[in-house]
Amino acid sequence: MYLTGSKQYNLDAKARLTLPAAYRKEFGEQVCLIPLKSSLYGFTPEGFRDWVDSFFEQDGGHFNPRSRDDVRLRLLLTGSAVTVDIDSAGRIALGKLDAADPAARKRLGLERDVTVVGAQDHFEVWNTDSWNALHAGGFEEIDSLMFGDGD
Repeated sequence: MYLTGSKQYNLDAKARLTLPAAYRKEFGEQVCLIPLKSSLYGFTPEGFRDWVDSFFEQDGGHFNPRSRDDVRLRLLLTGSAVTVDIDSAGRIALGKLDAADPAARKRLGLERDVTVVGAQDHFEVWNTDSWNALHAGGFEEIDSLMFGDGD
C-alpha cells in the first residue's frame, strides 16, 4: 500500500467521513484510527499492528514485556485507537473516537472541514485550516527541504 494525495471533505451531521475511492480499495472493511498530536491517523488493522511494533524494533530490539516503558507505550497506543467499519457508502464514523477520547475530535478540530492526506502506509485526517497552514510553503518548501536553501 502506498497512499498519496490530499483532498478536502466536509464531515456530515453524524461526523462521518467518506474515504477517497483509492483508499477504500486498500482498506477493505475496517480502519484503525488513532488521534495523535495534530491529526488523526488511519491504518489497516494489520498496518496498525506493524506501526505499533515498529516502536520496539529500533536497533534490533523487540517489545520487552518486563519494561514498564514498553508496556505503557503499547497500552497507550492500543488503548487510544478505535477500529471502525467502513460502511457500504465508503464512510467511516469519526464520532466513534469519542468513546475512547471524548475531546479528541475537538482538540484536532475535526468537526466539519477536514483534509485527508495520503502518508504512504496510512492516511491522516487534518483540520483543513491546520493542513493549509502546514502546507503554506507549497512547492517552494518542498524544494527547500529536498535541495537546501542555497542551491
